[in-house]
Amino acid sequence: MSIRVLHIELGIHLHGGAEQVAYLINALEHHDDISLHLVCAEDSEIRHTAFGHCETHTIKYAGESDFLCVKRLLEVVNGVNPNIIHVHSERGSDVWGAMLAKISGVPTVCTRRIDNPETHFSFYKYKQFDAVISVSEGVRKVVSLHCEGVEHQRVIYPAVDLTEYSQRKDSGWLRRTFSIPEDHIVIANFAQYISQKGQADIILAMHDVLNKHENVTCLLFGEGNLKESYQSLIERHKLDEHVKLCGFTKEVAKILPNVDILVHPSYSEGLGDILLQAGANKCAVLSSPVGGIPEVIKHKETGVMVAPGDIDGIGESLISLIEAPDERAQYGEALYKLVTSKFGIERMSNAYADLYKTLLSDSAGQARA
Repeated sequence: MSIRVLHIELGIHLHGGAEQVAYLINALEHHDDISLHLVCAEDSEIRHTAFGHCETHTIKYAGESDFLCVKRLLEVVNGVNPNIIHVHSERGSDVWGAMLAKISGVPTVCTRRIDNPETHFSFYKYKQFDAVISVSEGVRKVVSLHCEGVEHQRVIYPAVDLTEYSQRKDSGWLRRTFSIPEDHIVIANFAQYISQKGQADIILAMHDVLNKHENVTCLLFGEGNLKESYQSLIERHKLDEHVKLCGFTKEVAKILPNVDILVHPSYSEGLGDILLQAGANKCAVLSSPVGGIPEVIKHKETGVMVAPGDIDGIGESLISLIEAPDERAQYGEALYKLVTSKFGIERMSNAYADLYKTLLSDSAGQARA
């Protein structure tokens, strides 16, 4: 019997959670006993993904306040008649997915990707789901507080595409594109320009780094409402020639092989896909012990940890890594081994396939009872 699974992914951009959904669908297409459907926003990038056998359904979606979304989702459910609904928490889809599960009665999975605290009312949301999946133990620790009575609570790690994130080094291209001198060490950060990602701390730490080493360039990739604030901070500390706001990029896979140190001093993080991507490139990482990050970056083993907000610590650790290329290589190799052994796409897809079968068996058992 084929299991019909309807995925709900309402993110706009094809990175982060949406990229993970694409990985999962592509991998699940190799399971002969699973048929796949995807419902996404009509202005999303994932709608253009060329899946092999997955049928894509688009709906209008105006964001987290669009309560009519439930009606549109229900129309898709009635047309597809899925055995399982899989909600990927993005832009309010966990809330609308919970309502959809309540109305339709279809066994529903929710994958939670962030470790942000939730209100006590979240209990009523999560109780509608048959399974709540966290992308790390750090996320599970937060979400489980609201999941009393949810039978299936598991951690299923996200994945990294080792084929995509194993491109050849092309430092000449990077240096030409971002005007980086030949002798400079390259530090990079990839995240939204929001306070919890810690870019302000990186900028302030670079002041100390440059006092010790002038041959360093720091590239900050992303977008967000703090862009102007960060640019002002860079100019105020006269870091313009060394710290650059590069905006959002779709070329992470091409950039990473040329980066010497990835710095990711986040205050909150479900896991951090960029850490897996850095690992695929054997890139040295400096990060912070929050959320699921310690499940990837182990201090002095697969990278270096600094407490969130410790600007002096970030600066000192960056200086130490700059001065120790052998240590950087050692951390990169160790992270690569961890990522390739624990964060594969096949491992992730098999775990979800097993979960779908368990939920379908549970549903059949309840029907017989």
